[in-house]
Amino acid sequence: MTPGGRSQFDPERSWQVLEDRIDAEDDPRRRRLLEQVRDHLRAEIRGELAPLMDTLVDDPHYHLWGLGPEMGPKGRRAVAAFYTEMIASGGNRFEFDIRRIVVDRHSVVTEGVMRTVVPGAVLAASGVAEVHGAPVDPDARYVSENRILTVWPAAADGRLEGEDIYFGSPPLSSLELLVE
Repeated sequence: MTPGGRSQFDPERSWQVLEDRIDAEDDPRRRRLLEQVRDHLRAEIRGELAPLMDTLVDDPHYHLWGLGPEMGPKGRRAVAAFYTEMIASGGNRFEFDIRRIVVDRHSVVTEGVMRTVVPGAVLAASGVAEVHGAPVDPDARYVSENRILTVWPAAADGRLEGEDIYFGSPPLSSLELLVE
């Protein structure tokens, strides 16, 4: 972190830790699951809906925990709409700093820090007036940072059954100015 803000934001490095773990994995099933998570994450960040949906079973279910009552899209149509809206709004441009990976023959668990760029105008519209005592600049961009744990359950064929996401803090609870 630089004084007064964050200067590095690179969504493309989000899957590097997965790549390293794939290279070290000698069990074919666990390697396949890690590759699915990597491919899913890469397609999501790059906004590639078809390859993203190809990583999922026909009837995926998502669960989002820690932000109030469980929510998340259920079923292929709802998941596709969720990602279509996310990509259209730019919400898919995040950086996931994966700190821990646990994998077995049925799922992958990733834990780390999620960083998302939020325009100042969006912050102001959501009622955030200042960041670290300074007024929100509607023309600036800010980085929201929160801890996240994701369980990626997988079907017998290796496709992902969805995501069970646990938020360690609410979105927008930790903000820094993005220095570019």
